[in-house]
Order: sequence, then C-alpha cells, then structure tokens
Amino acid sequence: MKAAANHTAFKVQIGSALASSTASESQRQLLQLRVDLDMDGPSAHCFIELADGTPPAPGDAVEVKLDAGDGMQAVFTGIVACVEAGATGQTVLAHGAFALLGQSEVEGAYESVSADFIVKDLIGKAGATPGTVAKGPDLAAWAVHRGPTALGHLRQLATLCGAGLFADGAGKIHCAVPKTGSADHRFKFGETITHLAVQKIAPAFDSVEVWGEGAASAKGADKAHWLSTDLSGVSAKASVAADGTVQTGKLGARPLRLREGALRSGEAVEAVAKAWAESLAARLVRGSLEVFAAPKVLPGDLVAITGLPDGHPAAALLRQGQVLHVRGVRHVLDRQRGALTRLTF
Repeated sequence: MKAAANHTAFKVQIGSALASSTASESQRQLLQLRVDLDMDGPSAHCFIELADGTPPAPGDAVEVKLDAGDGMQAVFTGIVACVEAGATGQTVLAHGAFALLGQSEVEGAYESVSADFIVKDLIGKAGATPGTVAKGPDLAAWAVHRGPTALGHLRQLATLCGAGLFADGAGKIHCAVPKTGSADHRFKFGETITHLAVQKIAPAFDSVEVWGEGAASAKGADKAHWLSTDLSGVSAKASVAADGTVQTGKLGARPLRLREGALRSGEAVEAVAKAWAESLAARLVRGSLEVFAAPKVLPGDLVAITGLPDGHPAAALLRQGQVLHVRGVRHVLDRQRGALTRLTF
C-alpha cells in the first residue's frame, strides 16, 4: 500500500490558545485528536489531548481544522464540556450543537406547515444554526411541548421524514434525506484505503405502509379536519427490492405500518412512504472504511470504492458503480498512525 502523499496540517483553537502544525504560531502542543460526527445518536464531539499548560475553561469555544493538501477545512465547532488532567497532560472533551439541543426544552404549536419549517424553528429556538433541511411532508397540525428536549422533537420529525440528523464541521445542524446520484468522494483500494469492512444486511422491513387521517383526498382540502371511515385516500405504500430499487404503490413480505394523524392528504402520506423506503434502501450495505485524512467528507455524503481487484470479496458485495451512504465520520490524529478518517455506513 502506498504511503500518504501529503502531510496533514492542523489548527486547533481552544479559547484564546492555538495548537497548530505550524510551529511559529502554535501556543500549545497537541498530542492526540479525535473528532466524531455521527447520524446515529446523533452526536458531534471532540477529544483533544494536550501537553502541560493552563487548562481551558468549560464553555470556551473550540474549532478544529484539518488540511490534507487542498486547504484548511473545519471538521468540528463546539465548546469545551470538561477537562481531565493526567500524568502527561490534559484531555479536553468538547461538545457540538447537539448537546445544546439536548439541554433545551422548547414549545410551540404549528398549523398547515411543512416539516422543514418546524425543524428550522426548533433548531433556531434552541440557539443552534440550521443547515440543509429536507422539506418533508405537509402537516395539518403539530404540537411541541416541554418534557422532550428540542433534540427529542427533532429526532421524531427526522424519523417521520425518513431523514438523518447530523452536524457539519461549522456546527450547523442538518436534517437530510439520503442523497442520490454519483459519489461525492472516491477512494482507491491499495492507495488511500487502510481498512475495509462491508456486509449486506437484510432489513427488518422490506416495505412501508403509511396511514393518515381526514377527508381531504375524498372531499376536498377544506374537509381535511373531518374524520372519515374511508382512509384509502390518505394511505400509501412503497417497497424496497433486493437491489435497493424503490417501488411506490407496492408492499413487500415484511411491511412496516405507520400511522400519523398530522398527515391529512394523499400527497403527504405518499411523500412519507417513499422517503421511508428510500431510507431503508440506503442501508442495505453497511460497514466501515478507513482512509488517509479526508476532512471534506460529511455524514450524508456518498462515497465509492474504486480499484477493487477481481475476485475480492468486497467486489462481490459492491455492484458496479454502487455508492455507500456515510452515516458517521471520525477523524483521528496521533503520533503512531498519523491522520486517518474512519467512515461508517
């Protein structure tokens, strides 16, 4: 396997102190770094190990940037949560904006809005910044009450939309459905890949059936509030084939059934059924991939593995041109292995 072509530069700003790969500007010595951005949680946090010096204070701003050869890229933005002193230095734990969302209780009532309006409003009320937010279905009414945190409400809405929540390197919160199209990043086997593990997963459900409420589809939009005994107009279904193809209007052998009274039109339930099926299709292949530092990769991105030799076990699992949906990104920088990025699917 070829060695990494470029030295990975870094800048870690903690409060007023800077740890940098450029010795002339560095005020602290960085011993080890780990950044995690993950849809499964969701979570955004950073572990920074520093040599001796004055410990930062909880609440100090933290920004981490990496440069793998094409310019500095922010991979984490947050604040210091706690500091642990050790025999050889100190370890700083920093949290991203999800910690703020998990500590905030918000409330509100919404009528006749799309799901993205509520998501953006909740993120803003909690003091965070929204990024890309999927439109989601139109909702007749939605209530947000104290008890569940802002993060709890966001997870519920993201699930309804078939979307994933994640933070980017600048600290923005995204609620995005699985991407389609060509790969955002390509990694070549034998050159940039240091570890690969993939497997095909048979999902617990191979289709979804969604039921709403109301008589809008049968009686007109002004009758959306009516409770009808005939719900055929506010139901939809979609299935996922073994190759990941999504087919609307069809159920499989293992359907998941969802009921949501805020869905009052045929269009809304169809949008949810299709989004859920596409979310299932995006997770038919799971695993992990470790590469030399790739600071531009984010959760939600599409990656492709190239250069797999004929007969390699992974080549049989990854059909020609298949892309993998990134759910988690971990950047690690240490003295033993250098700078690496681990992607999970």
